[in-house]
Amino acid sequence: MLFNSRSAYSLLQSTLDVESYVKEAKRLGYQAIGLADVNVLYGALQFYKACQKEQVKALIGITLKIPGFIESGKNFSLLVYARDYSGYLSLIALSKAVNQSPVNHTEIRRIIAAALNSLVLITPAKEGELDYLISHDREQEACQWVDLWQDNLSKNRLFLGISIYPYNELEVKALQHFAKNQGIGLIVSQLIETLVPEDAVALKFLQAIDANETLDESVFAYRGAHYLYHRDDLVRLYQEKGLEEAVDNAVNLAKSIDLQLKMHQTLLPRFSPPEGVTSFDYLKDQALQGLQRIDKLDNQIYLDRMNHELAIIQQMGFVDYFLIVWEIIGFCRYAKIRTGPGRGSAAGSLIAYLLDITQVDPIEYGLLFERFLNPERYNMPDIDIDIPDDKRYQVFNFIEKHYGHKNVAKLITFGTFGAKQAIRDCLRILGKSKNEQSLWSKAIPSKPSIKLQEAFKLSDTLRRIVHQSKENQALFDLALAIEGLPRHTSIHASGIVICDQDLSQLIPVLDRQGELQLTQFAMEEVEELGLLKMDFLGLRNLQLLDDILLTIRREYQKEIDIRRIDLSDKATLALFQRADTAGVFQFESSGIRQVLQRLYPESLEDIIAVNALYRPGPMQQIQHFIARKHGKETIDYLHPLLKPILEKTYGIIVYQEQVMQICRQLAGFTLGQADLLRRAMGKKQISIMDQEKTRFIEGALERGIQQQTAEQIFQYIYQFANYGFNRSHAVVYSTLAFQLAYLKAHYPAAFYVCLLNQGTHSSQGDLAYLPVAKRVLGRLLPLDINLSKADLSIDQGSLRLGLMAIKGMRAEVCRSIIQERELVGKYQNYFDFLSRLDAAYLNEKTIQPLIDAGALDCLGYNRASLTHNLPAFIQYFKFSNNQISLFKEMEPKVELVEDWTEKERLARQRAVLGNQWMDHPMSSMMTSIESSSQYTLLEQISAKRVRSTVTFIAFVEEIRKKTTKRQEEMAFLTVSDPQAEAKLVVFPNVFQRIQTFLQEGKILCFNGRIDQDLNGQKQIIVQSIERLTDQIAPKAPTNKYQTVFIRLEKEVMALKLDWLKQLCLQNPGPLKVIIVDSQKKSWQLDEHYNLSAASRIQRALEQAFGKENIAYR
Repeated sequence: MLFNSRSAYSLLQSTLDVESYVKEAKRLGYQAIGLADVNVLYGALQFYKACQKEQVKALIGITLKIPGFIESGKNFSLLVYARDYSGYLSLIALSKAVNQSPVNHTEIRRIIAAALNSLVLITPAKEGELDYLISHDREQEACQWVDLWQDNLSKNRLFLGISIYPYNELEVKALQHFAKNQGIGLIVSQLIETLVPEDAVALKFLQAIDANETLDESVFAYRGAHYLYHRDDLVRLYQEKGLEEAVDNAVNLAKSIDLQLKMHQTLLPRFSPPEGVTSFDYLKDQALQGLQRIDKLDNQIYLDRMNHELAIIQQMGFVDYFLIVWEIIGFCRYAKIRTGPGRGSAAGSLIAYLLDITQVDPIEYGLLFERFLNPERYNMPDIDIDIPDDKRYQVFNFIEKHYGHKNVAKLITFGTFGAKQAIRDCLRILGKSKNEQSLWSKAIPSKPSIKLQEAFKLSDTLRRIVHQSKENQALFDLALAIEGLPRHTSIHASGIVICDQDLSQLIPVLDRQGELQLTQFAMEEVEELGLLKMDFLGLRNLQLLDDILLTIRREYQKEIDIRRIDLSDKATLALFQRADTAGVFQFESSGIRQVLQRLYPESLEDIIAVNALYRPGPMQQIQHFIARKHGKETIDYLHPLLKPILEKTYGIIVYQEQVMQICRQLAGFTLGQADLLRRAMGKKQISIMDQEKTRFIEGALERGIQQQTAEQIFQYIYQFANYGFNRSHAVVYSTLAFQLAYLKAHYPAAFYVCLLNQGTHSSQGDLAYLPVAKRVLGRLLPLDINLSKADLSIDQGSLRLGLMAIKGMRAEVCRSIIQERELVGKYQNYFDFLSRLDAAYLNEKTIQPLIDAGALDCLGYNRASLTHNLPAFIQYFKFSNNQISLFKEMEPKVELVEDWTEKERLARQRAVLGNQWMDHPMSSMMTSIESSSQYTLLEQISAKRVRSTVTFIAFVEEIRKKTTKRQEEMAFLTVSDPQAEAKLVVFPNVFQRIQTFLQEGKILCFNGRIDQDLNGQKQIIVQSIERLTDQIAPKAPTNKYQTVFIRLEKEVMALKLDWLKQLCLQNPGPLKVIIVDSQKKSWQLDEHYNLSAASRIQRALEQAFGKENIAYR
């Protein structure tokens, strides 16, 4: 009866939620209902399952919205329904063809013609091409249209849809007349886009979002006609118009359709072993080779575990799956793509470890295979693979080439209207300002996946806004109506479907030019059909690991096999003990670092436990875990059999595997049965738990455990089963964390340079680690055209800023400068640099940022002089066309001018580098500030409550004075510290007291109250300002020396002297520098080479020249 229904999967063209539509249709008396979304089958499987659940017959179709076959300049709708599974496959083909650009009419007709008995066509009223031709008195062309399709279809496979709406009687009669003359059956084709008339407002908004149009408030009164009628009302409507034939045809067509979709098939691709060898034998052979590799071929424990796993894998039909994963991992090894040590429960499989799919020994760590693959519950195994973000495309390309383009697809995802998105879109369509959109959005709590109804209950501000007016209430109701509906499609970043046959013979797919095809079903539905879905998750930390190892190889000529490091390394454990885990995977948050400090981990096992415990559920056990580890809380076991299972975790259930082991040891469960109980407990499946409790108690009694104790133990494991963490996952991710921490502990410069370079290539997020890096490695060495690489680099144990840090620096310019330097040698002076610069880059736009950033300071002139002379030099080189020898007499000389003031120099430098790359004026005092409990850091203020008071020290960046209506002066300040920036307001009463010493460029101590501005942004109302105390103010380093003597051998004089001068220029200070040669002749370097006396510089000199060649006086 309902053939012209489209769901919300016709994106932004319907408000019908599939499951709500099916439930409501059943309530309204329908026994069979159709769904025909526009050009796609996104919702077909979800609709089919919903109909099965509600015991309603599912009629699956598609609305082809394509250019007309006669009137090609307009788009028309054509409903196509599948009569059986063969017809459904034709719908899949149509959904693929109709999304090609341009639409190929011939291909569409070919697909339909090839399915003579399996498809039904309905040309709908209002939107159909036939209706259009008839209503425009083009009857001859209408007849041509009918002939076009009747040539391709069996009898009674083409229907003319009839819709009844107010004032369309003449249209209906014309359609009846034409259908009678042509011998075409009429059929009900009432368009259904909403469940109820009131939802028409939401539909209007969706359509406006799609068209990027605005609406006014009058739309709230709109009521539509395209809603779901009660079946009796719909039948009566057609009968009253004498259209019983349309009703009968609809009923008969629904009865004639017999479509059963094939669910839960086994569609795993087949692995191709060598000729004459079965897949199982090949898998076993690879496993044995793995045992040999780890030197366990004669170990009976490993052999028994291997055979046990192999038997289950074979029994469950997953031999080929393991070999397919092994083959892909093999490609990664060949292509030098690092994979993670494992992910999830797959690390519990010894076979996965022996095939090198995972990298931790499950026997050594007590990991359970049945947590991964349970022989008592048929589920597809799920081996997810972590690879570096930027290498995924290589893996996908390999899979596509290996299995064939048609057999592989990426997974579609659907972005839905979240609470904030729904509100913002509705306000935007009504033409509301961004400020008003922000006001509403901020009233919704920032809680993941929060729904509007929950937000309304939680937020006083949101309730106040909604109740302010009827319009606001209507807007909120509207947002509720569209919340959760699909808004757009996207692509699953990591998921890929692999098959050994053409996927379009199984599921609907979309072609993408030059890329992998895309499924039209979401991930869960693809898996339900029985297809193999694999996840290749991009993990930036693996790329970081690779980068660090490469840097160590390049800088220190050391080759580290990260998989063979000592996992009890003292330096690495010390790093965890002092919670120096900034930049270490999974251990970066302030919360987990506090736990590390309190726990004081002494082994990898402790680190694994912290990783597992620091989760929302088990977090409440952390204090008990720490207290028991340090002997401050007694460890009691309900029964001695629990001790070997819980001893490592101090009597606390931390891992899901411990629940399974308890069930096995105390109640005689198999590990498969224990896993079923664990899952039932986690999902609170009471009926299953009651059955299993009886079995547990009986098993415990058989083992001599008293009933009361058995009851207590069952209750105990139930309490923790819901919170216990997957130990396999905790082990592999903690292993990766330990590997990164090991590199940080032993090669800090390599660690930080790679960590920070990740930030420069992304969203600058990793630059938050820069202050920590500076504290560990000393000050950041400045830009230098002769020493800087493209990115941050290691230089004498410190970090050297890279040229790409300059805002607007183009990669090709940077590459050209560095390549020239590497090929020809360092730039000797300003003239030399400009003469060797590629003519394409010889312009002020390219060179001035280099000057402002300080990259050309090493060329011997101040920045003002470099800037002043730049136009003349550019003109000279363009005029001479780089034929310098011919124009020697015209060569310009550098005209020296007074350098910029410190304020201007810093302002220019900040403009091209930003604050993060500059030494902040407060850098030297941050250790004192951070160690003092009385000061708040600016970055911490965002977490403080409004109206709370704060005391902080900050550098005054900018002062904007303003005169009030009372003619009193006040000020708005921008202040900063090395990590953050803040906005301050100084009202007249405070400004009068402090204006004498409030100046830009000063470091002051502020006391203030946190407030919000009109836009809801936090600001600080200053209550007092003070000069710094002596305890906090930076002190000049004490230095008892005036001169440094450096002895240089003649053979290395030129090379070493050049390096020394660079060191002096970058680290100026009070020390005169005197060189002594092997003949004991000495001379002093020019005063502008006077050197810093910092201990770090002293160490650098000793490393470069030898301690015996350095003396201070």
